[in-house]
Amino acid sequence: MGILGKACLSLGGVMRPPGPSTIERIRSLAATATPTMATLADEPGTRFSASGAVERAGRVILLIDANHPLHEVLRTAPPGDTDLEIGVALRAMRHVGHTPTVRARIWCQGWVSVVPAEESHEAALTVWESTPDETLLAVGGEPREGAPLLARVEPERLIYHTYDCAGVIDGADFRAVEPDPLIGPAERILRHMNDRHRDELSASLRHLPEVPQGAAWIWELDSLGVTLWVNRLDSDHPSLVRVPWSARATAPCQLERALHDLMAHQGASPHH
Repeated sequence: MGILGKACLSLGGVMRPPGPSTIERIRSLAATATPTMATLADEPGTRFSASGAVERAGRVILLIDANHPLHEVLRTAPPGDTDLEIGVALRAMRHVGHTPTVRARIWCQGWVSVVPAEESHEAALTVWESTPDETLLAVGGEPREGAPLLARVEPERLIYHTYDCAGVIDGADFRAVEPDPLIGPAERILRHMNDRHRDELSASLRHLPEVPQGAAWIWELDSLGVTLWVNRLDSDHPSLVRVPWSARATAPCQLERALHDLMAHQGASPHH
């Protein structure tokens, strides 16, 4: 049985450690985010709709249909041309109860180009995993007139704003850091816990010292700990409570065990 780390309370300020670094946290948030809007650097007043996902390497993949204003510009650009500067708005969502809540807004500024034909299949799978779209079935090979294409944005700078912090990250620094290795299974576990075990999560707060009482949901889950969103009984303003693991989790089953220990009031640990 592991020992539960001391919970850290955030009241709208920067979340305190232990937890992932800021860049790792934003990389993980970006991995769950989807594009909503794009603008060209030389036409900032013109906005285009955007859809796609963020690939594992940290670049934004955009699905551009044949009628999109950017389609012809990208299709006719020389192969490998990255002279087109673009900004893409990304949004990561979380449902708190039945209410959709924005976890993070990220503005990615960088250079956009068509995904090379030999990499288009993998890029299409990345988008499909995030947002299944039958348009992806028509993507492949060299860009064709009347057919959708995939483009990717090499980040030069990212501006982020979460519920509890904001800042700017250099694109190279962003791509140099890996997202949390358990981000995929963590999101699935998190959704299950929020759907089925909210009462147990709320009850577990009674056993955490100096933590406000209220209705709790999992806000973030990673290999270093869990962050709970608490709708406080004594305030109209929610709080984020960070509960660290006693050691880094390296497998999904360890995350499940740690959460079970937390709700069973036995002390949370990713160890078996």
